[in-house]
Amino acid sequence: GRMDVLIATSVAARGLDIKNVNHVVNYDLPKSIDDYVHRIGRTGRVGNKGRATSFYDPEADRAMASDLVKILTQAGQSVPDFLKDAGGSGSYMGSSQFGGKDIRDSYGSRVDAQPVALEPEEEWE
Repeated sequence: GRMDVLIATSVAARGLDIKNVNHVVNYDLPKSIDDYVHRIGRTGRVGNKGRATSFYDPEADRAMASDLVKILTQAGQSVPDFLKDAGGSGSYMGSSQFGGKDIRDSYGSRVDAQPVALEPEEEWE
């Protein structure tokens, strides 16, 4: 079988519309919740569901734990106990300098991708 993989820096989180992304893996978490939402927003575009998996380092990511708990809770996702312990609980009120309305059902965290008709693949050289 064949699997297409795109490896990118945070620059791919904003302004690029990459089609047919079903799963985003955060090897390292960004420093702000808005950047996190933009990163995982590469999957589940236009109302489709996708999956996001993030590696959490308690030493490096503890400052974002509370925001992660809030955003996962708001999206109806399960929150691991270690993250609850690190960040508490609450509801994410959101803040974005860009405005607009998020039409996705969730922010992508641990959501199974639904089958969608894929567009023809591009040829890369």
